[in-house]
Amino acid sequence: MINDNWLIILTIIGCGIVTWLPRVIPFIFSKKMVFSTRTKKFMSYIPMCILTALFAQTLFVSKNSEMTGINTENLLASIPTIIIGFWTKSLIWTVVTGIVTMGLIRYLM
Repeated sequence: MINDNWLIILTIIGCGIVTWLPRVIPFIFSKKMVFSTRTKKFMSYIPMCILTALFAQTLFVSKNSEMTGINTENLLASIPTIIIGFWTKSLIWTVVTGIVTMGLIRYLM
């Protein structure tokens, strides 16, 4: 009989495997495939589309039976983050700027 602690650990490991496999399997299969130029061009837009969807989802706030509003904290944090992203073209500086800006905004508000 498995006690509760082992059951929790096995559940966490199982959840990790279920989360990890769908992310790794496409990389394994796509490395051996040869894509056409058109497909490569199409796939190059996917990260931008995903990031835009994630950004828009956090920027707009919708509550029950109210009009959609803008999350002020996220909007204020996104302004310097976007500027740094365009200016440096560096993912790490963009992420660091976003984290620091959001931390400062939450501390000050």
